[in-house]
Amino acid sequence: MVRPLFLALMTLLAFTLSATSAGAQSAESGATADFTEAELQRIRAEALAAILAYPEIIEEAAAILQERRSNAALASVLQDPNTPVLGNPKGEIALIEFFDYNCGYCRRVAGSLRGLIEDDPDLRVIMVEAPILSEESLEASQASVAAYALGADYEELHFAVMGGTGRATGDAVIEYAGEQDIDKDAISEKMETYEIMGTLSQNYSAMQAMEIGGTPAFIVGRYNVDGSLSEIELFPGAVPVEDLKLAIERLRQGS
Repeated sequence: MVRPLFLALMTLLAFTLSATSAGAQSAESGATADFTEAELQRIRAEALAAILAYPEIIEEAAAILQERRSNAALASVLQDPNTPVLGNPKGEIALIEFFDYNCGYCRRVAGSLRGLIEDDPDLRVIMVEAPILSEESLEASQASVAAYALGADYEELHFAVMGGTGRATGDAVIEYAGEQDIDKDAISEKMETYEIMGTLSQNYSAMQAMEIGGTPAFIVGRYNVDGSLSEIELFPGAVPVEDLKLAIERLRQGS
């Protein structure tokens, strides 16, 4: 099965490259394409035959494309110094959460997430602020990211906000950060800067590219040396922490 699939993919690749080459050459001053029309027809027929014989290559190609799109979308988020990392910053397995401070489901899973961080010292946990529910949520995330950029202990701040009563607001987050002796006026000023809004904009773009429609959403993947993720598994919604643990363990066991 592997060899036919490989040949089918190579046929498709050859067709793509040849078509690209032909188009590029025809755009140049009168250059002649490498393939005649008859040869192009034959390549098309072989590609179609390969797809019909092994339709699963479409699913495999789609999975590869989705992973590449996911990595491209996540790249700016993962490389942003304003994206907080909890747990082990050098962990091979990464757990990413997209969250909104005013999301009731996000608050419900916060305790379980903190327990997972404490129980798994090798896990890298990446927190992606995704304030999609209200203006209050946006201001809370602005203040939270700004406080982190100014040196706040993000883990302490994050779980304090998640454990608070009432709506999370920018002012509430600033008060929590002030308890860590972070300058509250500096937070108020920084939270309105292009730097902070740029971080949140990147987070929105990543959500859209990965077709994440709400919070919370979790991603489990292998963190590679080049900063990309592979073997990505997406969990939309407030999934039980046991499901996340199983996904993490599967990656560690290589299955």
